[in-house]
Amino acid sequence: MKLVLHRLLLSHWEALLASAVCCIWIAFYTSKGGIGISPDSVAYLSSANHFASEFRFFDYNNLPLVNFPVGYPFFLGFLKMISGADLLLIAPYLNGILLASALYVVSLLLMECGIKSGVFRLLILLFILSNPGILEVYSMLWSETLFLLLGLFFVIAFLRYLKNNALSWLLLASFFAAASCLVRYVGITWIITGSVLILFQAGLNWKSTLKHIMLFGLAGCSLPLLNMLRNHWVSETIAGVRQTSLKSFSVNLADFLNVLGYWFPIGNEENKVLLVTSCILLLLIVIILLGFRLIQQQYYNSPVTILSLFILVYGGFMLFIATVSRFETLSSRLLIPLFIPLIVLLAYNFYFGISKSRRYKKWIILLLFLSVYTAGAKYHYRTHTFNWEGIGYAGVPGYTDIHWKNAPLLQFMKSHHQQYQAPIYSNANDAVFFLAGIKASPLPHKDIPTEIGEFLKIRHIYLVWFQYGKNEDLIDDIFIRKHYQKTSEWQFKDGSIFYFTRIKD
Repeated sequence: MKLVLHRLLLSHWEALLASAVCCIWIAFYTSKGGIGISPDSVAYLSSANHFASEFRFFDYNNLPLVNFPVGYPFFLGFLKMISGADLLLIAPYLNGILLASALYVVSLLLMECGIKSGVFRLLILLFILSNPGILEVYSMLWSETLFLLLGLFFVIAFLRYLKNNALSWLLLASFFAAASCLVRYVGITWIITGSVLILFQAGLNWKSTLKHIMLFGLAGCSLPLLNMLRNHWVSETIAGVRQTSLKSFSVNLADFLNVLGYWFPIGNEENKVLLVTSCILLLLIVIILLGFRLIQQQYYNSPVTILSLFILVYGGFMLFIATVSRFETLSSRLLIPLFIPLIVLLAYNFYFGISKSRRYKKWIILLLFLSVYTAGAKYHYRTHTFNWEGIGYAGVPGYTDIHWKNAPLLQFMKSHHQQYQAPIYSNANDAVFFLAGIKASPLPHKDIPTEIGEFLKIRHIYLVWFQYGKNEDLIDDIFIRKHYQKTSEWQFKDGSIFYFTRIKD
């Protein structure tokens, strides 16, 4: 065992070096206020704490967690159970380990792609690590930190299956696909990717193909199906309340392209021609790589095949789901699973362009690679410099930065919490819970009459209204004033607390 570990460490020295850099970088980013906390993070954290103490998945509203799958809260809760540590304190170390593990698996994939140069692999790993989207994710308490690693594990396991068609590797790959679905519902894209790869594999007859697809599909869907059955049992919904999207496909596509422009120095909204041209070029590279391997089956059993198909499946799925279902804007966080596959494919093309070419062509491609790499590194440096102006002063944006921690409104609530007899509602109830330790209910959705009806039955309410917390999907203070009379008000620079009495009909 020691010999195997020693060999792995020596053959992947670049992954060890990149992992050390990543741990230092995350420690640096989270040194001011700790791990970044968003509204989603509060739900994960509260559910993990409930699981660790009560073996149930309830959020900070003391309601069953259904909008998010239970995989990430289970992961956090299990760590809390076995360590007894405060999750907020260990989160930076946990994210450092998860990112270091992801970099090590990427190193394995680069070697599977035929990239033998350790120096070249180191350059690619450092480029991945320096991406502002990657550092954003791993400086927050988000499920994507675990989702990315599970996806990379899937690629490794499925690649072994493609090479020998062993059912043991197929079942292991299906476990990673199922686990990724249990962490994020969009993990279904790994199940779709695996099923299509089995279907187009030439080495199986049609009976074996059908058998393997059914086995993979059933095993891969097992955990998410159990999660959805549990959701229906506790809430009569399979994944919480989902509203119809308000954004068209073209708007979502523009958001998608803007994320790519944020990751790479390929243009932005002000230079749409360069941005669109670069994105079309990236798409053509992915399609050509996949098409070649579908036709030339001797090259089929490669990480390039798996990653190329996943890019198309995941990208298409996110554009589709954002067009039919309402959630936040397609952001770097939501699309970050595409970044590492894109980098691996680009690295593969450059490396073999350099190693297989001769004379002046080799030097032209090498010069092109160094130019692109330098431009990307400079862009990442400028982006991090800009981000650090805020992070270095206040901490990672979110509820752990100094602006939220020192919010006068929340400080007042903590010192006067005993006077709140009526129900408390807020347009940022997660912040009230996380920073003041007070349970507040969310405001009802505008287009869900049953929620509004239940809300209007309450005679007296406190409304904690944050100035920058307005959510267009929820009712606002204007709506409330039509049905309630303001009795008292406490004003602060970051918001207000109102006491309302229901107007008699």
